Amino acid sequence: MPMKHNPARAVLVYQAGIANVFTVDSFNMQPFGRNARRLIQSDFRTCESFARGMSAAGCKVASAHCNMAGDIVDQLWSTLLDAAPFSDQFRPVWEGVAA
Repeated sequence: MPMKHNPARAVLVYQAGIANVFTVDSFNMQPFGRNARRLIQSDFRTCESFARGMSAAGCKVASAHCNMAGDIVDQLWSTLLDAAPFSDQFRPVWEGVAA
């Protein structure tokens, strides 16, 4: 059965004390045009490991944060990770994209 979505691009998104991994059509941090689809939401280390696994499987991976509550799929994301809460605990993944 063919895949519905091409997981060639993913974004690890930190969200306060949790993290998410989304597949995206583009690395647009704006809430439009990226067609984000959540793959996992969990603690930082679990999502970081998941994102590294996607990278090992050939996916390009970027990292971002979103300091919003609730569902962040259609929210503005930022790659300025130092400005995020708990950023000292992040182990971001940047594979195949500029950090």
